[in-house]
This record gives sequence, structure tokens and C-alpha cells, in this order.
Amino acid sequence: MDSRLARWVTGHWWGLLTAGVAVGLLPLLLLCYYNQPYADDFSWTLDVEAYGFWGAQTRLFTNWSGRYFTNWLQLTANPLNYRWLQGVQLTAIISQLLRIAVLYIGVRLTTGRQLRRRTAGLLAAGLALVYSSVIPSPFSALYYFTELVVYHIPAWLLILVPLAADRFQRTTGRGARRAWGLLALVGTVAVAGSNELTIILLGLIISLGAGLSLWRQQWSSARVWVGLGLVLAMTGMVALLAPGNTSRLALDNSLRPASSIGEGLARLVILLRHLFTDPVFLVIPALTLLLRPLAARIGPVRPPGLRIPLFLGAAVLITGVVLSTLPYALTWARIPLIPRATNIMVWWWLLGWLFAGWASLPAFPAVIVPLPAAVRGLLSGVLFIIVLNASTHAYLDLRHEAPVFARQWQRRFAALAQASRVPHAQLTLPAQPPLINRLIIIPPNTLSEEAAYGINTRLATWFGIDSVRVAPTP
Repeated sequence: MDSRLARWVTGHWWGLLTAGVAVGLLPLLLLCYYNQPYADDFSWTLDVEAYGFWGAQTRLFTNWSGRYFTNWLQLTANPLNYRWLQGVQLTAIISQLLRIAVLYIGVRLTTGRQLRRRTAGLLAAGLALVYSSVIPSPFSALYYFTELVVYHIPAWLLILVPLAADRFQRTTGRGARRAWGLLALVGTVAVAGSNELTIILLGLIISLGAGLSLWRQQWSSARVWVGLGLVLAMTGMVALLAPGNTSRLALDNSLRPASSIGEGLARLVILLRHLFTDPVFLVIPALTLLLRPLAARIGPVRPPGLRIPLFLGAAVLITGVVLSTLPYALTWARIPLIPRATNIMVWWWLLGWLFAGWASLPAFPAVIVPLPAAVRGLLSGVLFIIVLNASTHAYLDLRHEAPVFARQWQRRFAALAQASRVPHAQLTLPAQPPLINRLIIIPPNTLSEEAAYGINTRLATWFGIDSVRVAPTP
């Protein structure tokens, strides 16, 4: 019986794995139906209506943030700027599908024709599921529009830009070369106009490409990477030196710049200690070993210049975490690192270890020794528990909290819209029954009893009333 079951599982492994990934992703996708706008999503509608998209972009650049690419996305892609409250449900589902698409493109461009399309798709969906299961804040990574455009779209470009640069160098057709070169260039400028974390990470990737090319005397390749590095530096300085960054230091109460180099370094050490002792950071390098069976198949498509010792790859990954944590240590006093930044660290760490392992393959991958069955079973069990825990939380939210959460906010929006018909309205909303906060669909904060609280003031301004607060809990 056991041997027959084993043969059946072996013969149907692809279908079983596909079903498992689909079951894991399904609740995360269905929760988009209950997604509601939150916090910063309400911030810029009045500026767009008063000054237009370009005028609002200029005001953001000069008064709040130099992140010109993500500012543009916040203004033009935010459904609330079109007075469409339900649009955040669509942006959430689109973002999750785009994440899988970006991973699929990465797998296809990396492995060439060595993997079938359906296998590449399954691998991309599986990576998206694993990522969604290990991040500290699934809400901000999967549903919160502002964090999606500020952090996650630039993080996707960390995959697309290096691959476009590689294709530009390897493609012979003139039209294709121009297309890949333009994608690499535009993607680099977009990252430069995004958050500081992804600027640093892309700069590190470009530095690695340039350094390896120079070391191996591949001069044409070095020119490509150095050129992209110069573009990133120049356009990044436009964002970093924007007057809005200086203004924000005075306006944003959450920012507390370090008073000295010593204080900044002390914060950095504490943040890194929290990051590198996190179970996720400890287990991800081991989990990537589960993909070793693919090594012999995808090894032949690796360009010769991309063979990198594992020690160097690990050093680059660790350096990326350290350098991208530094801006937060210098400007924030919050310990541990803010979840939306940690989400991107996990993205870098997960995909980085996969790439580092691929780049360190021997010249003849057929001689790779497979992991012992006991080790494979242990790692598979750990991964199954991680994904099962996250998916179970999502299914429970889908069954219980998410519908109630959505109804609560819909009632609040209806009351706010009704109050907006009265000049200088001051609205007090009834307290809602508390919900279990699994950080899947429900954000960590909600409306406060204090009218001056940030979410309260943004909602009041968006609906055109003087103030909104929640009645004290009896």
C-alpha cells in the first residue's frame, strides 16, 4: 500500500503541488473583496482636485517627498483620487496578480526554455505564496495601496532592471536591444524616484554587475552597468535632494533623526539584531535548498559571467540588509524596523538567496549531490507549517472577521457621507465591537477616540467635515 501511494504521489506531484499552491493563495486573493481604504490613501485627493495631477506632483515634491515616481503613482493610480472607495479592492487583486507575473517573468528570463511554462508559473505562484506567508505585515504588502506603490512596485523593479540589462547585453537584434535597454533605463529612473531602501538595493546589484565585469575584463558589460549606476546616482540625487524631504522632517512627527553618529550606529545595531535573529531570516536560506532538484536543469542557461561564489553572494545579501537599514536608523527611533520596510527586506532575502544559490552552481550541474531524504522531508515540513499557518489565518479572516470589518467601514463611510451634507459637521461614530487582528486584512490601527488622530483627520478632510471621532467605549 505504501509503495503504491508513493508511486501515485510521484506520478501526480505536479497536480498535487499546483492544488496546494492554489489553495494557499486563494484566501489571500478573495480577501481583496473585503479590502477597505486606509490612512495615507486619503491624503492627496484634495490636492489633485485643486491643482490637477501635475500641480499636485509639484506640491508633493516641494513640500513632502522627493519620491517623484511613487508620488506620481499615488496621485494617478489611487482610486480614492477619483472618489472611488471600492477601487482599493481592484488595486489589491491587481497587485497580487502582478507580483506573480513579475516572478514568472523573472523565472522565464532566468531559466530560458529549460522549464516548461506551467512549471515556471507554478514556481512563480509558489514563491508569491511563500513570500506572503513569511512577511511580518501581510496587510501592507497585499492590500494597503500606499505601501504597494511606495515599496512593492519598486521592489519588483529590483528583478526587472537587472534582467533587462542582462538581456540588453545578450540580445543581437537591434530592435530587441533597444527595447531591453529602454526598460532597464526607465526602470532605473523609476527606482531612483522611489524609496531609499530600493535605491540602495538596486545600487548594490548594479555595483556587483559592474565589479564582476571589470574583474573579468568584460569591458562592454562594464559600460552597461556603470552607465546604469550613473543614471541611478544622478536621478536618485534629484529625489534625495528634493526640498520636500527637508520640509517633511519638520512636518512628520514620526521622524526623529539621530542626534549623533553614535546614536545612529546604536540604532542600526539594534535594528540588525532584530532582523538577523528573526526566524524568517534564519530559515529562508535553508528553505531555498528545496529547489536544488531544478539546479541541473537550469544550470546550463546561466551566462558564464554570472557564476559567483556563494560566499560573495551571501556577503552581498548581508550588505544589502545593513545598508538599506541605515536610513531608517538615522531618521527613525522605532525599534524594531517598520513592518513595510521589513517586508522588502524579506523580498530581498528570499529572492537573493535563490539567485545566490543559482549563481554558485558548479560548471557541470549534473554532479550536484541531492539533499538526503530526511533533510528534504524536514525542510518541506517546515515550509508546509509556515504556509499552512498563514493560509489558515487568511481563511479564518475570510470566514469571520473580514466581512464584519468591511461592513463596519461601509457604515462609517455612509455616516461620513451623510455628515458632509451639513456645514462644519463634527461626527462621532459609535464604537465597533473589537475584531481579532491577524494582520491579514485588518490594519493594525483604526479610528481613534481623539479627533486629532492621523486617520481621523484624513477621513474628515476627504469627506469635507470638520472632525470625526469614535465614541469612548463604555
